[in-house]
Amino acid sequence: MYRVLLSTGVLLGLVAASAVLADAPKEPIKLEADKAHAAHDGHAKESHAKDAHSKDGHAKDAHAKDGHDGGHQEESLLSISADLGIWTVVVFILLMLILRKLAWKPMLEGLQKREQAIQGALDEAQKARDDAQRLRAQLQKEMDHAAETVRGILEEARRDAQHTTEEMINKARQEINTERDRLQREMSIARDQALQELWNQAANLATLISAKTIRRNLTPDDHRRLIDEALADLKEVSGHGVKEVTKFM
Repeated sequence: MYRVLLSTGVLLGLVAASAVLADAPKEPIKLEADKAHAAHDGHAKESHAKDAHSKDGHAKDAHAKDGHDGGHQEESLLSISADLGIWTVVVFILLMLILRKLAWKPMLEGLQKREQAIQGALDEAQKARDDAQRLRAQLQKEMDHAAETVRGILEEARRDAQHTTEEMINKARQEINTERDRLQREMSIARDQALQELWNQAANLATLISAKTIRRNLTPDDHRRLIDEALADLKEVSGHGVKEVTKFM
């Protein structure tokens, strides 16, 4: 940027110098032309005041003087133009040096600082955007992992609940079957005991009847009454055994 500004300044200086050099000869030429015209008018008046014989000689002298003045005028214009161009270049160089030290250098430093600040801001913005994208990707990854973990926990809880339910059902079935088997065994034992007691009572009753029959002679009426008593005792014993079996059932 410094080279660009310096080149621009030099180009502007050259353009200004060219313009000054182009415009400088106009005023001196006009000034010298006015002087020559005034001198020519003066000589013309003097030539008219003299006699007619010396008129031609004076006219020749006036023309010779005009030629000499024209040559001197051209030399003066070239000298003035060269001096003006040199001083213009010198002034321009001094102006460039002063501007470089007092204006361009601080301006360039300010522009460089501003450019550095803008570049730093752009770098910070790019870094912040990269960090935001990285954090977003990390957050998305963590969310996906959390969702997968939650799904796994729910699936495991469902399996555990199903397994626990099945275990509870199987355990309840086993307990029910065990209790039923126990009741069936107890009922079978109670029934067997009741039947055994019934048969024992029947045997005892038969033994008693036989003993009574042997001890005495029975008439038909006694025999019938004995049978009725035995049947009544048998019914009583049978009813007691049935009640015991029903109670155990």
